[in-house]
Amino acid sequence: MFMFLDRLSRLLSRLTGWAVVLLATILVGSLLVSVFFRYVVGQALSWPEEICMMAFAWLTLLSGSLGVRENFHVRLTLMTDRLPEKAGLLLERLTTLGIAFFGLVLVYSGQDLVARTAENLTPTLRLPVDWVNWSAPVCGGLVCLHALARLAVSIRGGRS
Repeated sequence: MFMFLDRLSRLLSRLTGWAVVLLATILVGSLLVSVFFRYVVGQALSWPEEICMMAFAWLTLLSGSLGVRENFHVRLTLMTDRLPEKAGLLLERLTTLGIAFFGLVLVYSGQDLVARTAENLTPTLRLPVDWVNWSAPVCGGLVCLHALARLAVSIRGGRS
């Protein structure tokens, strides 16, 4: 079970990494189009802003889930560094469990947000707002999965 969870987490983190690269490319491309049309052509476009907003929401949350998997999220280690090794490990595991719980809250709240905005469309492109709002439950699920995989590896005795 632990191995399956870690493999699934690793696979999804690779896919997430590729999605982040694609979204960053879309974001920068939309910004360049917007700047070009505003300052070179002299005609401001409204649709690049919506594309950037959607890409940024997904990019931010997906990158955050990668931070949980790869342990590069911002954290303070003042307490864990000063505790005895076993107590520090216990605190680290409790923190990881708290991160998993946060992921579940994000899934629950995100699904509620998607349900409330199901009929809404973006103003310019008339795209479903759901495309942005689904980022919360999807990324919350990834955060939860990655945190549980980290916890499982830690309990099994591997790197935390």
